[in-house]
Amino acid sequence: MKKKNKKINKIFFYSIIIFSLFLILNVISYFSIKVITKKNIYSKDYIEFKKRFRKSASKSTYPHPFFGFGVKQNFSSEESFNDEPIFVNNLNLTDAENKIKVLVLGGSVAKHLSINNSGDKLDFKGISILNEDIFEKSLNKYFNTNKFHVYNAAIDGGKQPQQLFKLYYLDLMEFKFDIIINLDGFNELALSLSENYAINDHLVYPRNYSRLISTFNSSFDCLDDINKRVNQYSYLPIIEFYDLYHIKNCHFNLEGANKNIGTRFSNITNYKKMEFEEAVKISKKIWKVSSDKIYEFSKNKNILYIHILQPNLYLDNSKKLTEKEKSLLTYPKYGNIISNYYETLNLNNLISEKKLDMRYLFKENSSELYRDYCCHLNNLGMHLISLNIIENFKEELETYLD
Repeated sequence: MKKKNKKINKIFFYSIIIFSLFLILNVISYFSIKVITKKNIYSKDYIEFKKRFRKSASKSTYPHPFFGFGVKQNFSSEESFNDEPIFVNNLNLTDAENKIKVLVLGGSVAKHLSINNSGDKLDFKGISILNEDIFEKSLNKYFNTNKFHVYNAAIDGGKQPQQLFKLYYLDLMEFKFDIIINLDGFNELALSLSENYAINDHLVYPRNYSRLISTFNSSFDCLDDINKRVNQYSYLPIIEFYDLYHIKNCHFNLEGANKNIGTRFSNITNYKKMEFEEAVKISKKIWKVSSDKIYEFSKNKNILYIHILQPNLYLDNSKKLTEKEKSLLTYPKYGNIISNYYETLNLNNLISEKKLDMRYLFKENSSELYRDYCCHLNNLGMHLISLNIIENFKEELETYLD
């Protein structure tokens, strides 16, 4: 009996030890995840954080030799020399000779003037506006015409001088435009300073360019595993920590590490780390010089050039944020840069004659417009941007209808 009790006590003792270790490992995992992700694993924010790492079955972005990178899902044009996907919108070129051709340049917010990832619906002067051709429909309906035709050449994650070189490339392809609208500002600071600067890529290079180059031909063997782990959730921190470890490894394999360590790219390109404030000045200079070059090009070709600074939810007092919009302010990687430096971009320094500052467009607006933690708006927000462009340059746009 004594022997049996001793055995039971031993089992109980080791059970307590194992349970304690399990508990300690879960506590360590919980706080490790909180430090790494800055999220509580039992919050909705954490689940949304994991979803950011969901991957498609193939690379959607490819290195482009002239304007940084292209996007597989874009559309080709029969007016081009080749069939590469160069425009955001699927162009219907019927009767194109009689159209007023409007070229849109910029990043993803500019892209959403033509194709947005939002499901809200609105009515404007008797027509329904959904997520496609928001700017073109708003423009034509405002002037009661069908003559304006938008060519959207914006680039997801694009920043200057990519707009400039995309324009040059389109000119090489012999595209002719009447109006050029460049909607930018956010990417030029947020991406240059939070991503290129962090991985030792030159600020003038496209976003994360060394990562794109180094991983373009990487294996997709881990794809199914990462998508499975992204979509599953456990209440046990140790399991979540294990999943995050595999998610991180696969993500870096497919997209490149977030630090340019162990690569030759920065050495080969003679990159020299500068002070952060100097990087801010260089980023603003790239933005200015690129815009000035677009203006000079446009003036030489007798094209109306309009430069617009986009709004952003991280800019203090730029909108009456709803509770839902406030809950989106979860990405200090971009937010800190925008709140500290975005206001320092000065449109008056640009030589462009037609320019518009939309940073405080929504200052008195309390409607729900922003839809994610970055910079993107719903269809109503994109329609309001469209209307603001139209109303501020009504006189200039009307001259094309005479």
